Amino acid sequence: MYKSLVCLSLVIAVLTISSCYKAPEELRLLTENYPPLTFIQNEEVTGFGTDVVNAIQAELGTDFPIQLTSWEDAYATALSEENVVLFTMDKTPEREELFHFIGPLGSNVASFYCHRDRMLVPNDVEKAKTYKSIATTTNWFTEQHLRELGFKNIVSNKDPIQSVKLLANKQADLAVFTDVTLAELCREAEVEPDTFTPVLELLSTDYYIAISKITNVKIVEKWQKAFNTIKANGELARLHSKWFDY
Repeated sequence: MYKSLVCLSLVIAVLTISSCYKAPEELRLLTENYPPLTFIQNEEVTGFGTDVVNAIQAELGTDFPIQLTSWEDAYATALSEENVVLFTMDKTPEREELFHFIGPLGSNVASFYCHRDRMLVPNDVEKAKTYKSIATTTNWFTEQHLRELGFKNIVSNKDPIQSVKLLANKQADLAVFTDVTLAELCREAEVEPDTFTPVLELLSTDYYIAISKITNVKIVEKWQKAFNTIKANGELARLHSKWFDY
């Protein structure tokens, strides 16, 4: 009888502990082809942004898989669903109330670029509106900003590589890229980076990890705390040096 009571007590204790333990809530981690921040290499998603997300997951004890898709699809998912992590995302006034932002990870400058053989140089944004076509990437912060400014001459592409090729083939008058990613995009498109010349700065922004707005705020707080930890212990700086100090 005594042994039975002991066994029963052990079972109750195990069940009580199990009921108190709650596994981390499942998150969808989405990104795009945006080298050197996020891209596929040897069939794995890699890049500076990916390394930062993996470092945060290591702090949190999670290992959710990262899915690479088009920015347009990932952005739409993060807008409409909970528990979606989207990276990297530039923080702009248009987006500030739409997502939670973890970071910042770094900064970049977006500019209008032209083909070096054509040298179309707009004096200002209003002049850029008069050109026939400007290649952009669908729902990138740069495209959203141009639409907010009233641009009607946008040629929107789901893949940034297509924007590179349009400008390289002189099928677009201008294109908008950032200083952080253009060189790598050109390499993927098999275009020499010096084919393009920046002719007018559009805006300067910081880029972050975004979390869908309807996600539980406790998850957001845990991610921000983990980010603060890797920033304080030097891991963020080490990862930045790995990808950019060359």
